[in-house]
Amino acid sequence: MSSHHLVQKSNLKRDVLFQISTDIENFHKIMPKYFKSLKIISNSSNEIIVLESIDFFGRKIEIKTKHIVVKPNMHKVFILSGPARGTSFIETYNSNSFGTDVSVVVDLKLCGILKLIPFLKILLLKKMNSVMSEFITCAESYSKSI
Repeated sequence: MSSHHLVQKSNLKRDVLFQISTDIENFHKIMPKYFKSLKIISNSSNEIIVLESIDFFGRKIEIKTKHIVVKPNMHKVFILSGPARGTSFIETYNSNSFGTDVSVVVDLKLCGILKLIPFLKILLLKKMNSVMSEFITCAESYSKSI
């Protein structure tokens, strides 16, 4: 397993962007292109288990994820099932003078035959960076409606 670091910037204040990012129940409203449905199956004080139906590379995938929210600025996501089982995303939201720096450390794991495709990890990481950039744009637009 190897770590990859992705960084994006937003003009939103940290607390606003963090709230949008960790609003699991409504995340499909922010990025409906990718998140088709989200069903919370367990919710404790800071840990949420979710069944997700996502669209990635034009394929509908069902996965189970665990989200750990550490206020005020950390969101940990662990993929528990599906072709990327074992993958984790550790998101950190830090204030800057213009808004927020979002840092994501991705530990990407692929299962089954997918791990035999050498260029797939690079392609997935590029797509994740693109989706993260889209998220910032969507969150900035979404913040105007809340």
